[in-house]
Amino acid sequence: MTRDGGPKAQTGTRAERQTYRRRRLMDIARLLPVLGALLLALPLLWPEAASHPAGRGGVSMSAAIIYVFAVWTGLIGACFVFSLAVQRWADHWTGGGPDGASVPDSGEDG
Repeated sequence: MTRDGGPKAQTGTRAERQTYRRRRLMDIARLLPVLGALLLALPLLWPEAASHPAGRGGVSMSAAIIYVFAVWTGLIGACFVFSLAVQRWADHWTGGGPDGASVPDSGEDG
C-alpha cells in the first residue's frame, strides 16, 4: 500500500518532518547564545563620542546602554518564544501528558 499513499508512505514523510523540525530547534538552541554574545559585544567596537572632536562619528554611552538593554530584552523574548516552541513540540511528540503519558479523551462518560 505504499505506492498509493498508504499509511507507511505518510509515516515516513512524517518522520522526516519530525527529524527536520527537531534539528532546526536544536540549531536554534545552539545559535541563540552565540548570537546574544555577538550582539552584546558589538558596542565594544563602536567609537566613543568623547574621543572624537565635537562628538562626531562616535556613539554616546547612553545610546550604547540603551542598545545593550534592547538586545537583552530581545534575547529574553526570543528565549521565551523558543521555549514555547520546544514545549509545543515536546507535548505533540510525547503524547501531551506529563512524563509522556497520553492524555485521556475529553469525551463524555457513559
